[in-house]
Amino acid sequence: MNVNRINYYNILGMLAAACLAIVIPFELVLISYATLGPLHYFTEISWLNGKRYFTLKKYDPLFIAGVVVISVLLKLPYPYVIYYAFGLSFILLVIPGAIMRVIVFTVIVALGYFLLTNNILRTIFGLYLPTLIHVYVFTGSFLLLGALKNKDFSGYLAFFTFLICPVLLCVLFTGLHNAPAQWAMHNYGHFANLNTTTLRSKTIDLYNNKTSIILTRFIAFAYTYHYINWFAKTSVINWHRITITRATIIGILWLASVGLYFYNYNLGIRWLYILSLAHVILEFPLNQRSFMGIGRELRGRFTA
Repeated sequence: MNVNRINYYNILGMLAAACLAIVIPFELVLISYATLGPLHYFTEISWLNGKRYFTLKKYDPLFIAGVVVISVLLKLPYPYVIYYAFGLSFILLVIPGAIMRVIVFTVIVALGYFLLTNNILRTIFGLYLPTLIHVYVFTGSFLLLGALKNKDFSGYLAFFTFLICPVLLCVLFTGLHNAPAQWAMHNYGHFANLNTTTLRSKTIDLYNNKTSIILTRFIAFAYTYHYINWFAKTSVINWHRITITRATIIGILWLASVGLYFYNYNLGIRWLYILSLAHVILEFPLNQRSFMGIGRELRGRFTA
């Protein structure tokens, strides 16, 4: 499948996600997260493993995993865990020498004790980086990098559509509101912190407040299209080229994860959260590499 066709499929995916986000924002978040989410997590982790997680050395991902495990065992606050993993991922991406890696990571750890006393930075690392930054900003970086590399109109149109959809969700049909289903209101609590923190109100009526509904539209769009984008670019990065055995294992794990979610919500949501966090952290080197690639492409435009 050629790149132009994939870009137009992506645009259709964005528009479909945006339309659904207007009609059933709360339900869409949960359905996408529970069904598309685990399949995305398993297939991407499989693909990243084949790419050595885009780090410089074969065993670099073990250092990231080790830092996360140690941080959890030490019961460090959640923002610190993400901050350390993000910082170490960048180090492993750009610094080859072991001694220099240790020195720079020590500096990052020390800086963390000062930087994360700031409420804004703590919220960015603890709440937004593993959620909205991951599903929207990082997805956007992949679209932009692809457009810059291929230099085709459809790529830029896809990126523009990706940027304009959240704006349209905020201004179009704002009076349209279907009351969320009871099951959606009962189960949305896992995402509620995004609403209450962003809107700076712990007592806001999530399901009837106009601003909360509009924000949930964006959350629903960002998560749903994030998953759609992964499946749309199958023929570009060829993540589907795996053995029958691995595909079978992934299929079984996906069905089991979805089944667990619907059978026991509390246990299922915790399992999906662990999967989601694992794929977020393991993707950090790729995210950082993408921004570096965007920088190179833009420098090439200005220096040519």
